[in-house]
Amino acid sequence: MSGTVFLSPGLIARLTALWLAALCVGNVAGAVPILSMRDRAIIGEAYNLWSCVADGIWPGASAINIPFIYVGEEYEYAIGFPAALDGFIHSDEALQGGRNLQMRKRTLGRDLSASFPIGGVPAVVMGSPEALGKNIGEWVVTAGHEMFHVFQAAKGGYEKTAALEIAPRNDSSWQLNFPFPYAEPDVMRLMHLQGYLVWLTWASTDADDARYNIGTALEAVQVYRSRLAQGLKDDKAYRYSEFQEWEEGVAAYTEFRLAEGAAQDGYRPTQAYSSLPGFQTYPELWRSTYQGRPFLAKHAGRASKSRTAFYHLGMGKALALDRVSPGWKEKYFVPGMWLDDLLAAAVAGAH
Repeated sequence: MSGTVFLSPGLIARLTALWLAALCVGNVAGAVPILSMRDRAIIGEAYNLWSCVADGIWPGASAINIPFIYVGEEYEYAIGFPAALDGFIHSDEALQGGRNLQMRKRTLGRDLSASFPIGGVPAVVMGSPEALGKNIGEWVVTAGHEMFHVFQAAKGGYEKTAALEIAPRNDSSWQLNFPFPYAEPDVMRLMHLQGYLVWLTWASTDADDARYNIGTALEAVQVYRSRLAQGLKDDKAYRYSEFQEWEEGVAAYTEFRLAEGAAQDGYRPTQAYSSLPGFQTYPELWRSTYQGRPFLAKHAGRASKSRTAFYHLGMGKALALDRVSPGWKEKYFVPGMWLDDLLAAAVAGAH
């Protein structure tokens, strides 16, 4: 009896297809794309920092699912998404916290540090520490900045921003390309004046002085708003300023507070992260990188005359609100309520 097995052409085709599919999966899930232990550790630490510290800054923040795209050199990794993503292949393994892992060949820029919808789901998108020019500690805390943007989205941030009617809803490029008059000296001086006054508010140890500085800052806001409207038929430039301060400025504030919280005695990084080469304790990171960040608000519009100035000014206004209106976060997500409105409410409530 012969040992030869005869297969039908249809069965051969099916087996060939299965073999090719297995080969593709092997190439994706094999040696090349697997996340390194270092990358697993820093991603795990980013989630650990957020889950342990964020609720103390934003109540309820840790309850929000935050998917993550980690952009490697050749591959990118989708972590914690609620469903399969087009073009990605599932891995059988899970990361810290049971988060699922999907992989595909890289399509995104390696130097991204952002938050935007992936497959219709708001997510953090970040390249490696090397691609971003950061040490691992800076990378972890910066991931918290981007996680806050996902929290904003979960709390209605997209809808709140759309109500400003600054640009088309289906094109987010306006956030980077809006023609704000950064080259206008008067505009930058008025931004600097606001930044200096909110920094004085944050640094003040006297409640009356703090309220006085906020009142003066709000007077500067009115002049700033009028100057932005000169020669224009609408108030879009000021609305863009409100949006950027609210979104990026408060994300910068949250990053600052996360670093501060991590530096406290009660926080413990994961063992995998603290065992990495190049590990720096959070108190050291706080002193070397974050402790002086409020001075950026003091010089907003002077040291930085670009979109970055909104990060600094908005951070300064959030810190000032901590000083004069500790409950301001209860109204932060209210539609039509921006940082200048919250500052005005604080001043009005003091009288």
